[in-house]
Amino acid sequence: MRLFGRDYGIKGHGETKYVEMLADFINERAENIRKKGTVLSTLDLAILTLLNITDEMFQERRLQERTKRDTKKRKSGLS
Repeated sequence: MRLFGRDYGIKGHGETKYVEMLADFINERAENIRKKGTVLSTLDLAILTLLNITDEMFQERRLQERTKRDTKKRKSGLS
């Protein structure tokens, strides 16, 4: 698997295709960040990519929790 222009031997329980898909996702996000500004090092790029992906994940979790609460409120209002 290749991340940030460097080859990594990743061993895990997941399928190889899935891990490659994750690496492609990360590399795509990193490339988008790199194009937007001046990133001084691969480490800086990796950290910014990690922060961006984590932010998206947290926002999605908040949205899911809000949707669950709203659904629960609507269900209780129907009773």
